[in-house]
Amino acid sequence: MALTKVEADMVNLGADLALLHTTTVTSNTDQVQIDGHFTSAFTNYKLIGSNVHVQTDDKSLNLKFMSGGSVITGSVHRSAQINAKSSSSTVSNADEQSDTEFAKVFGERVGNATGENANFELTLFDPLATDNYKMFLCITTSIDYEEVTRLIYTGGFYNSGQAALSGIEIKPASDAIASGVFKLYGLR
Repeated sequence: MALTKVEADMVNLGADLALLHTTTVTSNTDQVQIDGHFTSAFTNYKLIGSNVHVQTDDKSLNLKFMSGGSVITGSVHRSAQINAKSSSSTVSNADEQSDTEFAKVFGERVGNATGENANFELTLFDPLATDNYKMFLCITTSIDYEEVTRLIYTGGFYNSGQAALSGIEIKPASDAIASGVFKLYGLR
């Protein structure tokens, strides 16, 4: 029996997309580091964060890159961000030219009351390449401490050499991540 087009596409998707790692947080942790999963088998990577809660109300969730198993420090993070919220018809933007992290990528002012959480999808482009700066694109939706829906688009790059990346870190501006599921996929 021949496969339908949908079935054939699903088989191909299975060959082109692979779950590489899952971190499930069930109690307070300072950060989530996903490291050592980038290989030559994949060019790009996707990180999905689901139902992420912060320990303390009104905290932002930030991103840092890792290289050689260590978090990259220094003022080498550049990004642009578009931020919209359901309580305002105004769309705001933010840019960072030399920050020490990619701020608010995974949620701004995330709440910790019942129902408040953040969810995101981050694409990391060719982190093992050594001929370019490492870039990402992220879309986040969250419910902040005022029960306002936020939609955040962020794109950015690590502005210091072309060394291969080994991983990423998700960390609140302060306090801890209380819970959430983080899944890393490889994309061919």
